[in-house]
Amino acid sequence: QKQEGSSFLCCEVLQGSVRPMSSATENPPSACPYHKPADAAAAEQVDPRNMMPKFSQDASKDQKQELSKNREVSTIPKTGETDNWVYPSSQMFYHALKKKSKTVDEEDVDDVVRVHNWTNEESWRKVMEWEKMHEKTCPNPTLDRFVGLSEDLSTKGWLSAKFGRLGAPFDRHDWYVDRCGKRVRYVIDYYDDPTAGNVMDVTIDARPASDNFGGIWDRLRKPFAG
Repeated sequence: QKQEGSSFLCCEVLQGSVRPMSSATENPPSACPYHKPADAAAAEQVDPRNMMPKFSQDASKDQKQELSKNREVSTIPKTGETDNWVYPSSQMFYHALKKKSKTVDEEDVDDVVRVHNWTNEESWRKVMEWEKMHEKTCPNPTLDRFVGLSEDLSTKGWLSAKFGRLGAPFDRHDWYVDRCGKRVRYVIDYYDDPTAGNVMDVTIDARPASDNFGGIWDRLRKPFAG
């Protein structure tokens, strides 16, 4: 089923998960978002809610095979809209990879998209585990926007890189959740982890940002919240 609307596209192409596909995907895109170009006209086409341009559903001139144009609707509610965030099609994702000068076999793009979508769903599930502590005052939080910060280690990510079993995270995102009118920032680190116990061998560490009292208080009381 084809869907319209803003794409939930922020390059969670998981390094550990894509590695078995082929040599072409052993170095998948992890630096997200797509940075605004210097050209002002091109910059206007970048969606500020996911920091990505709108990609076409038309095939690229150098494509050798047809890619799916179907777009999956996520389970993640979008702030200010009645519909949920919509994931990109394989065709749109292929354009995104080309825009970032990344190489991927066309036959692998469907698998890359599945990894991307799974990771976003798991990230939202992790966020909602925290949001359960606020369900009496806000039963239906929504996702307002998100940004990729793969080159900017969080404090916890830095500590893991220096002393942790998992080493440095291969990606980081900040998600901005609308808690019924209150914006809350979550920091999400992604680690390769063969012991994670999921099909992707990825550990997702999502938690409220600790730059405000509310986030710190949630971190302190979460172990006792049930």
